[in-house]
Amino acid sequence: MLRELLRRYRRPLLVLFAFVLPLVSMYYHGRARPETSWVERALLALTSPPARLAQSAVGGVRDLLHGYVLLAQTEARNKELERENRILLGEALRSRSQAQELDRVKRLCGFRAERRTFKTVPARVVGRDVSQIFQVVRLRIDVQDAAEVREGQAVITHDGIVGHIEKLAGAYADVMLVTDARSQVHAMVTGKGVVGSVRGKGKRNEFGAQFVYLDNAERGSALAAGDAVLTTGHDRVFPAGLEVGHITDARSVRSGLYHEFVLAPSVSYATIEELLIVVDYRGGPWEGQPPAAPGKANEFAPAMPPLDGPRAPGRRAVDPANTPDAPP
Repeated sequence: MLRELLRRYRRPLLVLFAFVLPLVSMYYHGRARPETSWVERALLALTSPPARLAQSAVGGVRDLLHGYVLLAQTEARNKELERENRILLGEALRSRSQAQELDRVKRLCGFRAERRTFKTVPARVVGRDVSQIFQVVRLRIDVQDAAEVREGQAVITHDGIVGHIEKLAGAYADVMLVTDARSQVHAMVTGKGVVGSVRGKGKRNEFGAQFVYLDNAERGSALAAGDAVLTTGHDRVFPAGLEVGHITDARSVRSGLYHEFVLAPSVSYATIEELLIVVDYRGGPWEGQPPAAPGKANEFAPAMPPLDGPRAPGRRAVDPANTPDAPP
């Protein structure tokens, strides 16, 4: 009979139990009790360890996942920052290179505007021939306007002379440097009243200079290290007033009327990028005459004895302090 009633009213009884149980629990736990009952203490003792373990496990998994996600995000962000850093470094290098190029071109244009006595066309260095001792011995240039360029024309910059066109093929040309052993330039020492011939020394990237010895009435003072040497224009290749180099040692070698000095070029051939080619010169001492071949003497440049080879009898090293006031 009871079983039949329970089977018949099972659902209503379950609903009633589910409704009444929370109310009874709320009433029971809501009462003010002086102490915890033994039932509660037993339940707490049984459920606390599993709850603590579950909380620790869940917290560990959560921390692990959270740390992994953060680490993955940090790694991705780090790679992104490294990529941005490389891009910014490249842009900074390009900006610096463009700024340096702009400064060089600006100085070259200023020099070109100031020198109105000769006409020039711009060129850019595209190659360098280097010797076994890592000295630049020849330049390959790209000429922007090659219609007026001819072999033998002077190549210069705002810092000084570079050389002359040795070979020309279309828009490209090879430049023989003034330090080449085949090169010769007529020059003078500024402010000292002496003139002479400057020849290259080949792979040593320096010059040997022979200056005419003058007495005190004609020369300003003794030559010293650091004195600038300029072109005279008498060789009919390089315009006058351009810097060739500077004297590196005041000591010289005496050879008759000439004193031989060692010069360093004013232009750095290893770093030069932009050049000017002199295609027309007005007002020079050779105006109206055909230009002389580079490296050959003419009526404006007196013949000088060779700088290389065995020393002639009577040639001796001369110190500026022991130089006489007049040639012997």
